[in-house]
Amino acid sequence: MYLDRPFVPGEYIRHGDGLCRVESIGLRSTKLRTAAKSTLIIVPNSQLVNEEIENVSRAKKVMVLLYLDFLRPLGKEDAALVRQVVTSSTNSLFGIDPGSTSISFTPTAESSKHGHFASTRARVTFFILGSNENSIELRKRLLELANDNVANQLRNYGIEFTMQDPTVYVESPVTL
Repeated sequence: MYLDRPFVPGEYIRHGDGLCRVESIGLRSTKLRTAAKSTLIIVPNSQLVNEEIENVSRAKKVMVLLYLDFLRPLGKEDAALVRQVVTSSTNSLFGIDPGSTSISFTPTAESSKHGHFASTRARVTFFILGSNENSIELRKRLLELANDNVANQLRNYGIEFTMQDPTVYVESPVTL
């Protein structure tokens, strides 16, 4: 473990079926903190040496920016509902950095033939993780399906919006 250095404390790895943060590496064991439950797992180094380990922190990371323009101003309840729908739809996707989704709302004023009316724009930011171009492309396709899911759920709640095209993808260094 010390010679190969497949990971260092502070990095995120996929161990078993879950994502874990490396807490410390000792001579005989490594301490991992699970992302979902925040429990501490102590794994013998002899076991880790024989496993295939995916170092998520060293993966390619692409920042995604989505812009949603709502046709009316959103109140606190509607904004909370939008936040919940978007977060649950993106965090459930494989390859999305868990917990990286942030949503900011800004009021906008647009002019029409009959005067000005207010609306709301939401900027959704999160990160796609992948090890190569193929995995990034696959995750972009999954994201398109999630966008359709978000649109359907919000329309069922009576919240109408338009999604700006194109979705912006920015390659970014990995910092989890």
